[in-house]
Amino acid sequence: MEKHKEILKQCAQLLANSQRVLFLTSAGMSADSNIPTFRDKDGYWRNFPPFKEKNLEAQDLASPWAFRNVLPHAWAFYEWRRRNADENEPHEGYRIINRWMEEHFNEAFIHTTNTDGYHLLSGSPIDRVMEVHGSMWRLQCLEVCSHNFWDELAVPLCEMSHETMKAWGYPKCPHCHAIARPHILMFGDGEYVGHPEQERNFQRFLQEPIDLAILVGSSGAVPTNDYIAVHLQSQGTKVININPDPSTNSIAGTEYFLPMTSEAAFIALNQAAF
Repeated sequence: MEKHKEILKQCAQLLANSQRVLFLTSAGMSADSNIPTFRDKDGYWRNFPPFKEKNLEAQDLASPWAFRNVLPHAWAFYEWRRRNADENEPHEGYRIINRWMEEHFNEAFIHTTNTDGYHLLSGSPIDRVMEVHGSMWRLQCLEVCSHNFWDELAVPLCEMSHETMKAWGYPKCPHCHAIARPHILMFGDGEYVGHPEQERNFQRFLQEPIDLAILVGSSGAVPTNDYIAVHLQSQGTKVININPDPSTNSIAGTEYFLPMTSEAAFIALNQAAF
């Protein structure tokens, strides 16, 4: 416990002394808002018994293949996720990040692998967020008639049955009227059109040295943010890792590791640093 308090104090000092900060958020950031990660196959199948009967896993349904071969199931999966995100809300940690960005740092940026859109929905500056895997609150054409994508916040977006996990009444592309798909980088996905503006904003932020990176809720299964943290460490950036699972520090290997959930960690850091 004393060691934990000392590391928390050190992390608070890093925060108080940093001017350019990068937040690297992953699935654990959303977990405190009741957003499932779907990394646990058994837990996933408990949520979706019809998929267990067909031996369909999240990786199967979150793919262009699913939208072309089992479309009712693919859209039901994402419709369920949209409804789940709409029924919940960003926790206090999101609001703390936004306050820090506005009041305490000269410049900060959020790079997230989450697709729930909670950073932008919580009020994060639109030009300070990179949703590297896209967002369930945007759509693109399944047939990729163009590289356009569009916002779609309607809930419900299509009809679905919880008993069969099948959807119908799919959204359509406004340009060619083909079926739309989520603007999300899915598994085996060569058709995601990306978000060039977010990508340019992130690359601009990386042009100058970063004092501190805060790695939050990385599962290790998709270590995108971990490797960014490692790269920044090689350039002299300090890294705070927030995660209740100590094994998730194996890639970053930072001495500033807080074994806490994301919401609890941000509340504690906010009290200690500011």
